[in-house]
Amino acid sequence: MRIRFSSLSSIYEMSFENLNHHSQKARKDPHADEILYLMKNNEALRVAYVDEVSTGRDETKYYSVLVKNDQQLEREVEIYRVKLPGPLKLGERKPENQNPVIILTRGDAFQTIDMNKDNYFEEALKMRNLLEEYKYHYGIRKPTILGVREHIFTGSVSFLAWFMSVQETSFVTLGQRVLANPLKIRLHYDHPDVFDWFWFLTRGGLSKASKVINISEDIFAGFNCTLHGGNVTHHEYIQAGKGRDVGLNQVSMFEAKVASGNGEQVLSRDVYILGHRLDFFRMLSFFYTTVEFFFNTMMVVVTVYAFLWGATISCSEWC
Repeated sequence: MRIRFSSLSSIYEMSFENLNHHSQKARKDPHADEILYLMKNNEALRVAYVDEVSTGRDETKYYSVLVKNDQQLEREVEIYRVKLPGPLKLGERKPENQNPVIILTRGDAFQTIDMNKDNYFEEALKMRNLLEEYKYHYGIRKPTILGVREHIFTGSVSFLAWFMSVQETSFVTLGQRVLANPLKIRLHYDHPDVFDWFWFLTRGGLSKASKVINISEDIFAGFNCTLHGGNVTHHEYIQAGKGRDVGLNQVSMFEAKVASGNGEQVLSRDVYILGHRLDFFRMLSFFYTTVEFFFNTMMVVVTVYAFLWGATISCSEWC
């Protein structure tokens, strides 16, 4: 069995955020020139966008379009044009960018990559080894999501950046190993993972795009996969580089985003259904890796404050 591979890269996200590439060119938007420049200098690059076509009867049709730059014709040409059932409902940007692009990709597997990620040539050479894992059973099923690790390459900027890099390594590598085996409760936590194209295309797409409730869109792909009987594994054939803004304020904002996303997850029906479907041991593991982690962190912080307050009072009385 030969497995073909596609990549959902950051250029798709950038183009979908601007929605209509043709209207950009009509308005002489600088973004249109920048996208065309990227396509001219990267022959293999494909850009997706949503095209709005007015029929003249107070009706607008929407199409998901994939374009490339033709080196011989020296102009932009269309590859695919797929009609959408309606307008793109503006919710969370990243999952909305991903879902219309999936129908334009070809192959048996695709990889999602954030805009702040980088990749290495030697990692691409090992992709074939990773895709071979789709042939083997892990438990009673073959995998539907192949998890891979990240390498935070901004860790050398400062001591704070190094600390954040170590924290990320603990979560995206060490933690994922344990969650995948033996706990068997790993979901989709970040974007270097490789997905089974046909499996996700027939089960509602990659992510949910509802406003606010799906702010941590990554994990909802894992929820969707687990609830539909999928199998999520973790492998370290390859790693994807990742850069983060490592200022103190940005680190704090990121932690707040993750915590807020977890609070929204608890309110979602996906977690409610999982709570009724998982066995006892997987339920404990799932609980600890979601809301219990933040509850435990809060208890540690409160305990430290209580200890310092008590120590201060005792010291003042003794003195």
